[in-house]
Amino acid sequence: MNLHTLRIFTNVAKLGSITEAANLLHISQPAVTAQIRKLERETGVKLITGKGRGIQLTSEGEFLYEQGQRLFHLEEQIDEKFKVFLERKKTVQIAASYIPTNYILPPVIGGYKLENPNVDIYMSLGNVQSVERRVLAYEADFGFVVQSNTGHEDLQFEKILDVPFWFVVHPAHPLANKDVSIYKLSEHDFIYRERGSSTLDLLEAIFYSHNCPLPKFGMQMQGLLESIKVVEAGYGMALVPSCSVKDLLVQGRLARVFVEQANINQSLFICTRKTDEGEHRFIRYLKENLMELES
Repeated sequence: MNLHTLRIFTNVAKLGSITEAANLLHISQPAVTAQIRKLERETGVKLITGKGRGIQLTSEGEFLYEQGQRLFHLEEQIDEKFKVFLERKKTVQIAASYIPTNYILPPVIGGYKLENPNVDIYMSLGNVQSVERRVLAYEADFGFVVQSNTGHEDLQFEKILDVPFWFVVHPAHPLANKDVSIYKLSEHDFIYRERGSSTLDLLEAIFYSHNCPLPKFGMQMQGLLESIKVVEAGYGMALVPSCSVKDLLVQGRLARVFVEQANINQSLFICTRKTDEGEHRFIRYLKENLMELES
């Protein structure tokens, strides 16, 4: 496939107009049209159709446009990384979901930066889907996600450690510091996370696996910290990662509910592209410091 022709098609698809693409690329409209037709003959499929004064992509065109975007974004990344290499300065781009961003990675990033002061580190926060998207688009060198199920045909996920999850309540709650069956939890008001949250998926999996009704709906909160604050204020119960509440438990501001026969964990995964070769120095550093993370 001719990359020059693919670049022209990608710009047409992005702008939704042959005229605008021609103006952007400083070539004539007939030349743009000719290149699109050439690409269609080469691929053997129709890529665009007319739509008013603009164009509309076919399903094949949408797929090729997505792949072209990734290819040319990679080209930009290669150019940038090569410039950085020539300047003898390195960067690390990390994408991570909420739990690793706020509770797991900061001490590792700090330690790595102390040992590698010439490395610039950039970290973006997102949900699992956005982390996968940034890694796929070469906007991040790798990602970190915490969830029970992962998978994408172009990505690989390596488990790094288990993150324990605990049921927590206010110290005045009737179940505070008690050992109870999971069925007992169903009788009490619960702080639910938003749909799409991996914590909500975990909660549902726990109760469904025990053939047990879900806890009573108390309220829904979008965000881990917000859920913890509601419980700390005296209302309901929540399922949270242990690393987010250890200090509050020590201070007596929260209490655990110990559930019989329910050892609850989610896993921290490193997300990388299957096409990447070798292991990044930051990943090696993280693995070498796993004992501190698990303590």
